[in-house]
Amino acid sequence: MFCKCLYVAYLLSAFGTVYAHPHMFIDTKLEVRLSGDCLDGLEITWYFDPMFTSSIVNDWDANGNGSFSSSEVDLIYENAFSNLADFDYFTYVSSGSTTLSPSAVEDFIVFMDAQTLVYRFFVPFDMPVCDGCFSVAIYDHTYYCDILYCSDSPITLTGTGSTDASFQIVENQNIEILYGGSVSISRDGRSYTGLAYPQQVVVTMAAI
Repeated sequence: MFCKCLYVAYLLSAFGTVYAHPHMFIDTKLEVRLSGDCLDGLEITWYFDPMFTSSIVNDWDANGNGSFSSSEVDLIYENAFSNLADFDYFTYVSSGSTTLSPSAVEDFIVFMDAQTLVYRFFVPFDMPVCDGCFSVAIYDHTYYCDILYCSDSPITLTGTGSTDASFQIVENQNIEILYGGSVSISRDGRSYTGLAYPQQVVVTMAAI
């Protein structure tokens, strides 16, 4: 029980050091909402690994029915999400020389997708796009959480500004994440060398 609480506590505190290595694995999807030459915001969806899924279900699905009531969602928000405000919700948006992180999130929900725990929330930005291009990086700089985009349709561009817009997912090798190297658990097919780079979605609004 103590180990499980420590595991859950990481998402509350996002505490780590350069010697950390992944203990939590998150697959993410991203809906990029565009309006004219502005980024309205991001709808972010996180799919969690089995261990964190089990921790949240065991602790916060009080009636054990496999879904979360509004009161249970409120408890999860307060106890296993809200403190990520201190760590920018792992989300960074750059356009030109400006990089912004969320000041708040909206519409937080929690649900199960088969046996996988899912968080979904909206990050408002209302950010003018410089020269028709911006990037989104979602990563944990301590690398306690290994965050990658889902392999199946991870990015959706919506809104009036999405006409002729396009995106690509690249590794930002200007940002180095140093960590402890070898891991006891890992993603299939992924090697852990002690150095990682965050994935970055680069959006080009060709109509501008």
